[in-house]
Amino acid sequence: MISGKSANYFQGNIYMRKLARVLLAVVFLAPTVHAADLPSPPSGFSWQQIPEVNSALLKPDGWYFKQAEKQGILGYFITKQDIDKLGHFDTGLTVNVFPKLGNGLAVERGKALIDKVAAAHNQMGWSRQAGQLQEFGCEIKDTDASGTEVMHALAVANTKTDTLYLFIFESPESDWNASWKIGKEIMDALTFDDGI
Repeated sequence: MISGKSANYFQGNIYMRKLARVLLAVVFLAPTVHAADLPSPPSGFSWQQIPEVNSALLKPDGWYFKQAEKQGILGYFITKQDIDKLGHFDTGLTVNVFPKLGNGLAVERGKALIDKVAAAHNQMGWSRQAGQLQEFGCEIKDTDASGTEVMHALAVANTKTDTLYLFIFESPESDWNASWKIGKEIMDALTFDDGI
């Protein structure tokens, strides 16, 4: 199990590490995501294919990729630290996919996740509709004995397929400015199939 502060926020969702807001997220939708269809990655990045959900994420050179699944929740991690060696990470992206929830639950759960964390930290969340996608986001800083973390998250509910995607980028506050330059690049290039 991958540990982190988000376990306190999202009991039952084991792949959550921490939660926050994405200030700007550009989601490119494609009927099928193939390596040949992807634009050239920015310098210092490569595309990490995720065939299970027909998507791709930017992965910084020298960073790590890990995937896991439990109880139907798909978890993907692009991290600066090697989770397999350390059992956790400090800087990176967590992607949780909750496939085909049914009965409109994707929107309900996405909104509830963001609202709960935003309220717990006295922050305002935001939302917007982009075609069949409903997006919810918030930004928080979380402080405990280990220090302060900055977290940006975006919950994307596909109203057509009732699948929920949760994208979380996090880093210690002391490294945030440098880390967010990388995180923003990753988040701005989120690519996934809107048919899943």
